[in-house]
Amino acid sequence: MEDVMKRYELEEKILQDIRKGNLYQVLQTLHLRNAMGAPGRLEDRLADWKYDLIRFISVIFYEFRRLHVIDLLLDDIYSEFTQKLYAAVRVDECKRITEGTVTRLCELNSLRAIYGYSPLVQKIIQKVDMDLSEVLTLQYFSESLNVNPSYLSHLFRRETGMTITDYVTEQRMKCAAELLLTTRNPVKLIAKQVGITDVHYFSRLFKKKTGKTPSRYREEQG
Repeated sequence: MEDVMKRYELEEKILQDIRKGNLYQVLQTLHLRNAMGAPGRLEDRLADWKYDLIRFISVIFYEFRRLHVIDLLLDDIYSEFTQKLYAAVRVDECKRITEGTVTRLCELNSLRAIYGYSPLVQKIIQKVDMDLSEVLTLQYFSESLNVNPSYLSHLFRRETGMTITDYVTEQRMKCAAELLLTTRNPVKLIAKQVGITDVHYFSRLFKKKTGKTPSRYREEQG
């Protein structure tokens, strides 16, 4: 009974973070949920996990429909999820499929969220989302948008509650965490993929954000 309550508590936290578009925290909590023991409804462990994950994903999709996300896109994502899950032959494969689907949904929610911002802030967010490997500094955005850097910095912080530098760093660490779990790329390559050429600096940033080095994070969460 205690495990059941804990599972539902984690699921509710995941739903709350999805509404905020907080992909990094969603994945952290999802790993905790999926690290728990088998749900225990069916004798077949693989079938048990598939049943549980379909139930869980259905709750998430219901929430997205309640938020009026475009139904056609949701239907495509859900259809792809169920096809992959039914074809899976291992529990860890089922978990990875679920995590990939939740990642896509969080990104979808993040795209919807930017429309509450001014055009300038939207352009910055979209640029960061498109290519983290660029040199994404205040000066870069100021020059590319032809806007005074002080004004742009103030505008971004007023609307998002973060500096441009902090936002870029957070998105880089989110992407790095996802790459560590979904690829076998070396840490040095992942650092470059998210726009940081100094792997030691990348490792310090990642540990500051997650409390773990990239290698330990991959080992414990993967």
